[in-house]
Amino acid sequence: MLTNRGIRFFSAVLAALLLASACGCARTVPSVLSESASASPDLIIAAEPTETPSAVPTATPQQTPALRYIFLFIGDGMGPLQIQAADEALTADGREPLAFLDFPVCGLSHTNNASGETTDSAAAATAIACGVKTESDMLGLDPDGNRVASVAETLRDMGRKIGILTTVSVDHATPAGFYAHVSFRRDYDVIADDLFASGFDYFSGGGFHETPDAAAHAEENGYALCATLSEAAAASEGKIIYESDQIIGDFGLVPAIDGGARAGQLADSLALAVDRLTGQDGFFIMVEGGRIDYFCHYHDAASVAYEIYDMNEAVEVALAFYEAHPNETLILVTADHETGKLSLSEGDRTALLRQTISCDTCDDTLAADCIADQTPFESALPQFLAAFGLEDPTDEETAYLSEAYRHTILQDLSASAKKAQYGVYEPITCACANLVAARAGVAFGSGSHTSLDVPVYALGVGQEFFEGVYENTAIHDSILQAAAEYPIG
Repeated sequence: MLTNRGIRFFSAVLAALLLASACGCARTVPSVLSESASASPDLIIAAEPTETPSAVPTATPQQTPALRYIFLFIGDGMGPLQIQAADEALTADGREPLAFLDFPVCGLSHTNNASGETTDSAAAATAIACGVKTESDMLGLDPDGNRVASVAETLRDMGRKIGILTTVSVDHATPAGFYAHVSFRRDYDVIADDLFASGFDYFSGGGFHETPDAAAHAEENGYALCATLSEAAAASEGKIIYESDQIIGDFGLVPAIDGGARAGQLADSLALAVDRLTGQDGFFIMVEGGRIDYFCHYHDAASVAYEIYDMNEAVEVALAFYEAHPNETLILVTADHETGKLSLSEGDRTALLRQTISCDTCDDTLAADCIADQTPFESALPQFLAAFGLEDPTDEETAYLSEAYRHTILQDLSASAKKAQYGVYEPITCACANLVAARAGVAFGSGSHTSLDVPVYALGVGQEFFEGVYENTAIHDSILQAAAEYPIG
């Protein structure tokens, strides 16, 4: 295996020649993308890394390692440049880098669906969880509609405890890929039935979409349905569904950038899951950073970075556990697909850290209040500049914000014109987010998923099975291969 310092991934053409070779992982993320078209000309290729103290232990497993504990982190929509931008913002600001970038193994995963087209989260989750390529919208089924078992179900049947954690709704596509078997990802009532029937030990995330009787179903199936972490922690030994009360309109958790009671919730939930599930039979825990995708769709670059930081805090919980159980633990960090066709140019990445409000919350609070009060631009401007960390705006930036604010107050743009000119939020909200991204040197080329390859970082027992370049279905296969190679007896 090559060293994890100073190694870059080759393009897809060259990568195809390296399928049988081991590949390493640089301090900066893989930076040559492998979509059929070449990368945007303004894309920054990862610079040679500077030596920084590794935050990850590299202890050699004992002679008889046993893979008892498995963590799988999935950043929904988290492509290599999303990771790079978030990490560069941290390091430029003198903060600790993303913990998983120093993992000793970094593979590369192809993400297209069974038809060779750009995947959605349902088909991607099925591929990762079940080891089978399927069509978009399908969960836990092959393209012919046949039921396929997920790695979580297989490990459950082998006696392991199972945890499924997310920052979106617990019935959303990625978590559902590990327990549901439906032909349409928005059949939420059937998905909920599959969740209750799974027998998994711990669920955590936002609310259910269309299950008003969730409490009754949970009780019928032996689950304690809890609204807060303290309530979940106080629950007697048994199965838990932590349906957080910190949710926003689409049943997912409040954006991480908005802080408050939401801050650290994913990491705290994982810590509770680890505490409840650790034992001789071992566990498999899937943790999704589900809102990375959401903010990539809607071009809120700072909120993307904060969602990655939020998931990284949970990775650090897993790393602390690894420190105590290095001969029994495997940690994987990957993505289901890339969203937004991100590109990077020269800029001040720390601009991403100065924004303190998500575009969702800005629309619901600051922008809404200004519309209701018809606040003059001169009075509103300082509030928006402070919320988005836009210090010392140029005359050109101020003029851009003024025009956007005028459209916001007058509400004189059609929905299509507003989206084409600014984005999905109020024009002033979009304009502020766009300036943050421009200052940071971050640009979105799309509002959709792409076919870009995504990295797979691995640390621990069985890490060697995740080297190289492969289809996303290999993640399922390699987890089971590692479990078979290092049995717990």
